[in-house]
Amino acid sequence: MTLSENIVPKKGTELELEIQALAFGARGIARINDMVCFVDDTLPGQTVLARISRKKKKYCEARLLRILKQSDQYIPPLCRHVNGCGGCSLQHFNYSSQLAAKEEQVSDLVQRIGGLTDFTMLPILPAEEQFHYRNKMEFSFAPERWLDVDEISSNAEFNKNGHYLGMHAKGFFEKVVDLQECYLADPIVAEIVKHIREVAAQSGLPAYGSRAQKGFWRFLIVRKCLNTTDLMVNVVTREYNEKIARLVTREMTARFPQITSLLLGTTTSLGGVAFCETETLLYGRSTVYEQLGKYRFEISANSFFQTNTHQAERLYDTIIEFANFSRNENVYDLYCGAGTISIYISGLVRRVTGFESVESAIKDANNNCVLNNVENCRFIAGDLKDLIRNIPAVLESCGEPDVMIIDPPRGGMHPDTVQAVLKLLPQRIVHVSCNPASLARDLAILCEQEYRLVKVKPVDMFPHTAHVEVVALLERKS
Repeated sequence: MTLSENIVPKKGTELELEIQALAFGARGIARINDMVCFVDDTLPGQTVLARISRKKKKYCEARLLRILKQSDQYIPPLCRHVNGCGGCSLQHFNYSSQLAAKEEQVSDLVQRIGGLTDFTMLPILPAEEQFHYRNKMEFSFAPERWLDVDEISSNAEFNKNGHYLGMHAKGFFEKVVDLQECYLADPIVAEIVKHIREVAAQSGLPAYGSRAQKGFWRFLIVRKCLNTTDLMVNVVTREYNEKIARLVTREMTARFPQITSLLLGTTTSLGGVAFCETETLLYGRSTVYEQLGKYRFEISANSFFQTNTHQAERLYDTIIEFANFSRNENVYDLYCGAGTISIYISGLVRRVTGFESVESAIKDANNNCVLNNVENCRFIAGDLKDLIRNIPAVLESCGEPDVMIIDPPRGGMHPDTVQAVLKLLPQRIVHVSCNPASLARDLAILCEQEYRLVKVKPVDMFPHTAHVEVVALLERKS
């Protein structure tokens, strides 16, 4: 069917669509009469042939079959894995267009979900480095690999009991893209992936299969610090094996003398999250060090740390700009993690209290204070929604907050936490979020009565991906 036909979309219908915009999550938006249609793997300006795969009352979804007309915003991607890997969904979209799309998405979500219109929308902060910007990468082993279209059409053979290592293929939990290159990380990371793959293959022990839930080799986690020379390699297996530990140590230290931390981690979890239950230090130190501004941070294997070091500094500078500190503020840092924001702002305020549910993160935060000779930060461990439920006790222990910095996980704040914030009533709130949709939901509740949204600024932490960080400033109405 052609674009000019007045049709009622049904599942299985094939039709031409003009992609008009990019929705949050990097899904192309087309319109069929008055209905929105989402088409994965498309760009604004393309005309495509697509098949309706799902039909709802107010929208439908379609699967791309063929690009009929290319967008003038298209650029050839650098990476050979771009069609299968879920890491870089926008590498074929020129960078200025990526920025414009992300800025538009944030503005739309705050207005549409948050119902907020009376605020200043600031231009997105671009990343100075569009490639090789990540300081941490996680890879999964699998006995099966994803095949691209050319390999399928040529009936390429591959070992279904192989040792494949890379990123999960889009839409497949049991298959990985057998990584040969990656433009998000330092080039040494791809070399490490290749060598560990070879080590696993010569070990005689199988790669872990998510479907069968069996196998030995699980994950590879690499931290290549950007402002220091530290390099951590953490090989994660199903269980500890002394023979494998000696093999990994010998092979990796001989091939990569740059390694400062070599670990063998283990996990018995059946999930696909690269997280260690135990760690054995094979070589070097158990931690690495990274620098943000004038502060130095110690990072352990399971620590959370902003994965784009250089852009994290610019994100934190934006937080400082929004907070407008006068050096006399009592600040609450909610979801403080390892205390990076708390420590980064410590010289500009009177006191910071960080709240965090992960005990190991609190330990890292305290260690980082000692490392940087910071004495005006205090960190409290516990579930935030429970910790600040007893408002009088919080105020007695921590004092009334002048400014609150909130950087919640992707799902946003727990409703109980939102209500506690409304009872604590700091004069200013700087809300940081990696999910503009959950941010918009939180802003809507905070601005119902007590606060007004002053300004919003997106920060592009992850070029060529669908992700965007957002900083929002709220002020009390009275």
